[in-house]
Amino acid sequence: MLAIGSKSIKNAFTAGGKGYDAGKKNIRGKVRLAVGILGLPHGIHATTADFTGRDGAIELAVINAGKYESVKTVLADSAYTGESFAEAIKGLIDAKVEVARRNEAHMYNVLPKRWIVERSFGWADNCRRLWKVCERHLSTFCQMFVLPFISVLLRRY
Repeated sequence: MLAIGSKSIKNAFTAGGKGYDAGKKNIRGKVRLAVGILGLPHGIHATTADFTGRDGAIELAVINAGKYESVKTVLADSAYTGESFAEAIKGLIDAKVEVARRNEAHMYNVLPKRWIVERSFGWADNCRRLWKVCERHLSTFCQMFVLPFISVLLRRY
């Protein structure tokens, strides 16, 4: 099983890739994270904020298709709904997409297994270096995004 999620991150003036996030009404970047059951990353992809969540997740699957050969299920939130997304993932990595949906709009419920990717973003939030994209290249930011997970592994073992 693979859980996919995305997070919007502020950009510094020196950042190379910038995009406008209409939901946040700010110039930002987005990080997409694909994690396994333990919450450790199987893929990290940074883009400008004007990429939709589905397009960024498909790009993440294209980049890491060789790593995802044994994946049978992709767990995602409601931002990844749609038959076109499910068909694209099925064609790329031959996995079924399960979308976790909320039952009621005004009630807070913990969605089953969605906490896996949210916990991983929480680990990344502990690294002060990642609160803003300061690098000129988004690939450099992706490499910096690995640091909190190295820290988690070192503390565990």
